[in-house]
Amino acid sequence: MIIKSNDDLRQESFAMQLLQEFDKIFKMEKISVKLSPYEVLPISHEAGIMECVKDAITIDSLRKKGGSLKTLLNNKTKIKNFINSLVGYSLVTYFLQVKDRHNGNIMIKNDGTIFHIDYGYFMTNTPGKGV
Repeated sequence: MIIKSNDDLRQESFAMQLLQEFDKIFKMEKISVKLSPYEVLPISHEAGIMECVKDAITIDSLRKKGGSLKTLLNNKTKIKNFINSLVGYSLVTYFLQVKDRHNGNIMIKNDGTIFHIDYGYFMTNTPGKGV
C-alpha cells in the first residue's frame, strides 16, 4: 500500500468506484475488455491509502530503462491483455472525459495489461481551470 499525505484522494476514490461499475457493466454485457481498478481509501481531505499494484511500471519508466512494448509483449496472451485493456481504458477515458494523460499516468503490468492512474482531472474538472 501507498500512504499519501498532502493529497486529496476523494476524487481518485470516486474514479475507482466508477471504474468498478464500468467493469461490472462490461462483464455483464460480455464485452471482453480489461479494467484494473485499484483500492483507494481517503482518510481525510489531505491523506489516504492506495493499493500498490505489483509487477507494474509506468510507460515512462519502461522507456527510460531502455525497454519497449515490443519486448514486453512477447507472447499472444500478453498481446491480448494489452489490446483488451487498451480498449477498456480508451472507452473509460472517453466516457469520463479524463484529462492529463501522459506516459507517467499509464502503467503496464508484466502480463501486458495496461491501466491508468491519477484521476485528478475528469468530467468537468480540468488542469489549471478548476471545476
